[in-house]
Amino acid sequence: MPTRLILFLSAIGAALLLGQGFVMNFVRAFPTLVKTDNAAVQDGAKVTVRFHITLRDNPTTTYSDTEQFVQGQHVIPPALEQRMAGMQPGESKTFPLSAEEGFGPYDETRIQIIPTADLPLDAREGDIVDAEAGRTAMIVRIFPETTVLDFNHPLAGKPLIVTLQIVTIENPDEVDKNTETGNRDHPDLVRLSEVLRPT
Repeated sequence: MPTRLILFLSAIGAALLLGQGFVMNFVRAFPTLVKTDNAAVQDGAKVTVRFHITLRDNPTTTYSDTEQFVQGQHVIPPALEQRMAGMQPGESKTFPLSAEEGFGPYDETRIQIIPTADLPLDAREGDIVDAEAGRTAMIVRIFPETTVLDFNHPLAGKPLIVTLQIVTIENPDEVDKNTETGNRDHPDLVRLSEVLRPT
């Protein structure tokens, strides 16, 4: 009798072990059916990300900042959104971006001349200033009567090496659908105060 009981328990144990292997294989085969607590970057998620951008042609010039935006609203270059999709908090990635993928080609028509009297008193060449409608511009040249402003993004027309790290992700269910970050009127301008200045 004890031998039959041992064989019976052994058979149950073997069935459980085989069943566990089946479950593990099922999980590996269909990972999207298994719900995890790990958030990933997806449309509608509010993402906080650290950027480190280097000019491909001048690796000693770098720009760094931390930015928050809602994935899918296209307030940052689409190529950045595409590469962030699916990333999880703590994950980092480094990749090249062409000028077109990054901040677009340099546009000579975005150079404007304004009266120097319109500048802040302490303004200097190279400074980034706020203009009308929330736009920013770099002071290229200050003359006694007029000043040349460049409304191109400082990284426009430049191939880049980008390193980004996902800091936090708020799931779409937790984000107010009316929440909007960034600059919708000028999607080629990223609202990064420090990315405009080299580090």
